[in-house]
Formats: sequence, structure tokens, C-alpha cells
Amino acid sequence: FKSIRTVMVAPGVWPAEIFGEKISVVAIVHRVTLPYHTSLIVVGELYYMWMHMDELGFLDLGHMIITTLLGILTVVRSIVPQLQSYHKLLLKFINVMHLMHSKNKGPYYNQMNDTVDKICSYYTKFSLGLIFLSCSMFNFAPFCNNVANVFVFKTENYTLEFSLYYQYPGIDPTDYFTTTSIYNFYLSYNCAMMLPKNKVVFKLGDIFKYKINESITFEMFGAEENKEVRFKLAECIEHHKEIIGFTDEVSALFGPILAFNYLFHLVCCSLLLLECSEGGYSAMLRYGPMTVLIYGQLIQMSVIFEMLGSETEKLPDSAYFLPWECMDTSNRRTACIMLHKMQDKISLTALGLAAVGVSTMTGILKTTFSYYAFLQTMGD
Repeated sequence: FKSIRTVMVAPGVWPAEIFGEKISVVAIVHRVTLPYHTSLIVVGELYYMWMHMDELGFLDLGHMIITTLLGILTVVRSIVPQLQSYHKLLLKFINVMHLMHSKNKGPYYNQMNDTVDKICSYYTKFSLGLIFLSCSMFNFAPFCNNVANVFVFKTENYTLEFSLYYQYPGIDPTDYFTTTSIYNFYLSYNCAMMLPKNKVVFKLGDIFKYKINESITFEMFGAEENKEVRFKLAECIEHHKEIIGFTDEVSALFGPILAFNYLFHLVCCSLLLLECSEGGYSAMLRYGPMTVLIYGQLIQMSVIFEMLGSETEKLPDSAYFLPWECMDTSNRRTACIMLHKMQDKISLTALGLAAVGVSTMTGILKTTFSYYAFLQTMGD
């Protein structure tokens, strides 16, 4: 969490107050106002498209659609850190569900905790590096084009480029190049910083996976130990109940975001491919890292939750192969109840409409490439 916390404190996305940490007034004001002024930017982008629809080229229109949807996604995600349910869920995740609370149970658990922490740390740092690269290149490419055309080649009647285009009645931000460029980078940073929060959610998949394995790796040694067996069985049932309840809470809180994520990927992935392939070298530098980041987010989100679902499918077999012959009648009944409860697959859904997993991802990727081929013919 150290890497995630570091980059999320500055934009006010990290809920520091629930951990007893001090938070500046600037961060509080920023967090509260972020959904509102980002919504104004989305309105400005829609107004810009409406006013300049006849002037926008095919690729320019694609750029406007991508940035508008990114703005809407930022608005949706920026609301979550202000919700009390998010604070309670994060506290429960850290104080109850995290693997660090199990590392003292034995060498296996300690090793598993260290392994998961190390993998998550490396992947988070890689993701953050890609996020900063995407954010920088998205804003740096138009800046370089402006410098080259204005100061180097001295192109006449050159129209300045911006990373974001928005306009309001009587107000045209493109008339204020420096201010607008800085504000655009600020908006891009806010959009990028919404992504590490997803890393926190995606890490739940690893925690569920190893927590479930933890619950079923004990061994029974004989009938004389029925008292200990009874305690272990009750602990496993309660543990499984906690995981089911926590998964339902995650699904309820993040279901709308996951649903909009899938909708965003369905529309924007094909547009990003088109921008990269048709826009030339400059467009590849500008959109390439972002395309890798967004496709990677889709794959990561789907694969991790698919791993969670596939891991839970092993639970019934593990419960079935417990040493029933070493238990008394009471414990056998308890084990039977545990076997019955473990028949249900643990999975997350996007608003209850689509399961978060590889099958949904595959459908989106197939549709993306179909849309991309169709858009190429339209561009030609």
C-alpha cells in the first residue's frame, strides 16, 4: 500500500482520516470539488464537439470521444473515496481480511504473505510507471508539436494543439495557452490517479485466493482430537462466511464502476487502436502508452477475478476429501454443512449484469477488433 498511498495522497483520493492521519485543507477541498469541476469539463467537451462537429476530422472526433469518456470515468471514480461504505470496506480489508494477519500462523502463511506482497509491490510499481508515462506522453506530444511548429519551423497560421479540448458559451480556454495546458495536465493526473485505486480492488483477488487456501490446508489426525477438529471446522465456516460477505460488499460498492469500466473499454479500445494505427508516429507516442495501460487494465481486472472464481471451484473437492472417518457424528454433520456452503462460486458482477471474468473480457476484445476494422473502413 505504500506506493499506492504515496501517489493517492496528493490528489486527495487516499482516505487518510479513517487511519487517523492528518489531511490538509487543500486535499479535502480538492477531493470534494473534483467530481464537480471534472463534470464541468465533460460538459465543455460535449459543447465543443457540438460547436465544431463540422470542423473535426475523423481522428479528431475519436480523440474527443476518448477524452470525454475518460472524464466521465474520472467523475464516477472520484465519488467513491467520499462514500462511507468505501471507508468501512477499506478498513475491514486492512484490519480483518489482509494476509498480514495470518502470517504468524506458520511458515506456509508467512511465506505466502511475503510472496503475494512482493508480487503486488512489483506489479504496482510497474503499473504506476506506465501510468505516469501515459499521462506525460498524452500531454507532452501536443506540447512538442506546438514548440516545433511555432519556434522551430515558424509555421504560419498554425493552430495550437491541446491534450483536452473544451469550450463554453463566451469562454474559449484555447485563448489561454499556458493556463489551459497546466490545467489539462492536472486533469490528466487526476484521471491517472484513479487507476491505483483499482489496484487495491484487484489485490482482493489474491487475498481471497490465498485466504481460501488457508482455510482448507489443515489436517485431521484422529478421533481423539475431535474438539480441535470442531473448532477448526467452525473457524473455516465462519471464515468462508466472511469472505462471501466481503465479496458481496465489494460487488455492491464497485459494481457500477466495473460496469462503466467495461462500457468504457468497449467503446474506447477500438478508438485507441485507430488513433495509434492511423495517426502516424506522433499519435503512436501520444496514444501508445495509454493504449497499453487501458488494455492492461481490462486484462488484469478480468484475469484476477477469474482466478478468484476458479480457485473457489476447488473448495468443494477439498472439503469432500477431509478425513471423515476420524470425526465423530457431530463433526461429520458440521463438515457436511461446510461442504454444502462451499458449493456456491465466489464471483463479482458488474451491476449484476455481467460477471467480471475472462469470458466478458474475451467478448469485449472480439467486439473491439470488429469495431476497429469497421472504423478503418469509415476512415478510408
